[in-house]
Amino acid sequence: MKDFFLENNIEFYSMIPLSRCKILKEYLLTKNGFDTSANAITMLFPYRSEKKVTNLSVYASVKDYHTYVEELCARLELYVKKKYPTARFKLFADHSPIDEVHAACISGLGFIGDNGLLINEKYSSFVFLGECIIDLSPEELGMEYARDVGVKECLHCGKCAQACPCGCIKKAGDVADFNPKTLCLSAITQKKGELSEGEKELMLQNNTVWGCDICQNACPYTKNAEFTPIEYFQRDVITTLDLKTLDSLDDEEFKKKPFAWRGRSVIERNVRLYEDSKHN
Repeated sequence: MKDFFLENNIEFYSMIPLSRCKILKEYLLTKNGFDTSANAITMLFPYRSEKKVTNLSVYASVKDYHTYVEELCARLELYVKKKYPTARFKLFADHSPIDEVHAACISGLGFIGDNGLLINEKYSSFVFLGECIIDLSPEELGMEYARDVGVKECLHCGKCAQACPCGCIKKAGDVADFNPKTLCLSAITQKKGELSEGEKELMLQNNTVWGCDICQNACPYTKNAEFTPIEYFQRDVITTLDLKTLDSLDDEEFKKKPFAWRGRSVIERNVRLYEDSKHN
């Protein structure tokens, strides 16, 4: 397995018993023939390239990482089943049976920021998370279980909370209720239907048509963060999303973009708002 990760430029990975993970969607385990006696291999996929992105979140500027994970899974299946043809495994990303941030954290791949993101010391929070659930032992895979490091948190410097234009990041020690999924600028850009004048103004003030990286960029760990070594995330990067670029994407190309799941009308609404503001 270590050779496989090396060949695929996956630098940060770790193995833990599934029993140590927080199970959020047990049905995904049973559906794929697993129980908590299986193991989890957690992985980080850094995605930030050297290209400067202007008006959308960096994760949305690259090709959809779900496609990357599907391709990786196909390669992994060939690799594992050469030696263990009856092995059962499944690669998950985003739609996962476990709490991905917690699992990556306790397996030593990073720590949790006040913004809820997994922060890696080398790549900051510009990483996608994935995990392979597998019924093989560490010995069979040429690996070992990660040391139990527990849940580690960031420095709580408060810079992400100070930078957030919506004030939706809970500061360290603050027990006030908040819901970043409904208050965050990223959530506003993904909202269907009509936007309020206040929401439009927030998007224009912060120069975004999709997503928000403000808290990530404010993090001290981003200052010296390295770029992705994974070729998939270095190709076809959209640096500025305008109507000309959007219109140039046919249906197949559009489906490969991270903003496609919301449909073309939402992202087109946002881009028109952005372009109209430039002409006024």
